[in-house]
Amino acid sequence: MTHLKNLLPAAAKTLLLAVLISTTSSSVTWAEEETGPAFAPPVTKITAPEIGPGMRNNSNFVVVLDPGHGKTGGHYSGCHFEYNGITYYEDEITMKIASYTKQYLEQNSNYTVYLTKDSAETTVPLDQRAAFAASVHADLFVSQHVDSALGNGTVKNAYGVSSMAPRTGRYNNELAVQSQDAANTILKQLTTLGLHNRGLILRDSENGTLFPDGSQADYYAIPRYSQMYGIRGFIIEHGFLNHTSDLTLFLSTEVQYKALGEADARGIMEYLQKAGKSTFAQTAQAAQASQTGQASENTNNQNAGTVAPPPVSESKGPGVS
Repeated sequence: MTHLKNLLPAAAKTLLLAVLISTTSSSVTWAEEETGPAFAPPVTKITAPEIGPGMRNNSNFVVVLDPGHGKTGGHYSGCHFEYNGITYYEDEITMKIASYTKQYLEQNSNYTVYLTKDSAETTVPLDQRAAFAASVHADLFVSQHVDSALGNGTVKNAYGVSSMAPRTGRYNNELAVQSQDAANTILKQLTTLGLHNRGLILRDSENGTLFPDGSQADYYAIPRYSQMYGIRGFIIEHGFLNHTSDLTLFLSTEVQYKALGEADARGIMEYLQKAGKSTFAQTAQAAQASQTGQASENTNNQNAGTVAPPPVSESKGPGVS
């Protein structure tokens, strides 16, 4: 949380802190990042989290980049692979890719760009990353990662780029459609570098977790929380560390990281110039304010002696990751 605050103007720090403290999401099991077991909380239903007051910019596109993983308990939590005596860490690579994406976007004055952290040495709970993106009313929230197949050796059949995006046809369907479109736009830019496009990976919760409307929730935390916060959000995987071709051609040098970051940026710009600014986060905030106002009105009615039903409170599980 401290690292998030350091990236924002001083006037915004208090707002961000309030959002992260007030979020209704539970604590995160940090060891279970995007490559681990199911991240859906072990409950039957989860409520839509609050969106803080945030910061608005009526003209600029707001982009939040999330360099995946980081150190937890003194060790990097992402994947890694040793090749020719050099160990490559996802955590360090994603930080570099995100930094180059940010630099490229900020060459255009129409973009305001934030990172969820400023160092590969730290990690941020998944729900807080999405809470931050919602608090600044992000037009696009991109979590940047590097993939790895199971096992410690090289692989032959697992290679290329992909995106873990929200599934359409259920909760916040139009938002999911837009997230998929944005993800595909970035993937197409990455393929211009020579990477194989594995497409969208859509996966449902495996422990019965539901969205607030009762529909099946997404398995991966970033697209799931993005849907709940009303922001376009997804994961981009930039090739496989343990595929020799992906590693040597795209994931092993500073020049290659710069190329990946700039390809992401071009995809982000192409999508936002076509789709425009998002209105989902503002709509979600208005809905939250309306619910809060109704709860306050009910309380006032009860204090005045008028019988009114209490606000519905749904249970949340002990861990969200």
